Amino acid sequence: MSQLNWYMARRYFFAKRSNRFISLVGGISVVGIAVGVIALIITMAILNGFEGEVTRRIANFIPHLVISSEVDIDSVRTALPNAISVYYSTERKAILNVLDDQMVLNIRAIDQEQWDYLLTGQYSDSTSRGRLTPTLYGLPGIVLGAAIADKYFLTVGDTVAVQSPLDARPGLFRIPQRHFVITGIFKSDIFDFDRSLAIIGYAEGRRMFKSAGKEHIHIQLYDFNSANEAKATIHTQLPHVEVKSWHDQHKTLFDAMRMEKWGSFIGLNLIIMIAVFNIVSSLMMLVLEKTGDIGIIRIMGATSTNIRKIFNYQGVIVAFLGVFLGMLVGSLLVLSQAYWGWIALPDDIYLIPVLPVEMYWEEVATVGVVAFAIVLLSIRYPSKKAANLLPLDAINYKR
Repeated sequence: MSQLNWYMARRYFFAKRSNRFISLVGGISVVGIAVGVIALIITMAILNGFEGEVTRRIANFIPHLVISSEVDIDSVRTALPNAISVYYSTERKAILNVLDDQMVLNIRAIDQEQWDYLLTGQYSDSTSRGRLTPTLYGLPGIVLGAAIADKYFLTVGDTVAVQSPLDARPGLFRIPQRHFVITGIFKSDIFDFDRSLAIIGYAEGRRMFKSAGKEHIHIQLYDFNSANEAKATIHTQLPHVEVKSWHDQHKTLFDAMRMEKWGSFIGLNLIIMIAVFNIVSSLMMLVLEKTGDIGIIRIMGATSTNIRKIFNYQGVIVAFLGVFLGMLVGSLLVLSQAYWGWIALPDDIYLIPVLPVEMYWEEVATVGVVAFAIVLLSIRYPSKKAANLLPLDAINYKR
């Protein structure tokens, strides 16, 4: 009997109908589901792409783990023997004086021995290693963000002054000030860093920031994705230590991106809901058109369950065609953009040359399952309506 149900469902769906409008509505339903699935897959891939770009840029520039508790640095190195670097650091707001202008900066003082790692690859100028050692006239070095350098037309070798109003002592009318020589300019392509961060040597920071408070221990890992595992390891071996991962430091940003992605997922499901209304309409009209056939089948021995399954299977065919077509086209579009980069982004607005996309197959499967489930829920009413028809009333319909 199950094969008969499938046979009747396929026959009703693919056979030529006397009312072409029903066929048109059914075709629109398939296209509507496919468009909704395509939109979901592309949107999720784009949001994943931007999130991935932001995550990599942030995680490759800031410390992967920050320990703010007082702890011996050797015990941290023992807990994480495979870390790239474990070093002291302190950060403070200060004022940068350039000619007659001033701006507030975040001054990060780090261990000189770790700077080679932090200023290599995409974040360094190939002509300048950005060393922080003393330079002309014994002045210490400083490395500025590209946006700061562009704003004041600064280049390597220029001299700037840094003031620390927070370290002014009572009774003194002079704000502590130190002159630095620019020894490097970094470009992280993260606006908040490029326009507001400067880096100096750790010893120079200790000398300048007299009331800087407790220091931090920064940890760089080979893989920033393992930060949570390293954090758990530190908590296991050093239970009283306060540790923040790179994700914790920017939790608000990542939570906002995650809410945006799933908000878009929920919103774009409305496209599928519109297609669902078309499916309900087409099945209801099909029930009316096939009322006489339903009565004959019932008299020949079919039960109401068989009738309900026939129309359920027809809804399954519509859902399968729409979801499969949408997943196929959507995945091909995303993969082609990832491979060839058809869509470019304007250089004067975005820091990324092409539209970034990242597709996760588990998300594609989730889109397909959700779309399929929505359609299956929608076909319950038309199939139930067909199953409740009485055989004699169905045969005498339109007579």
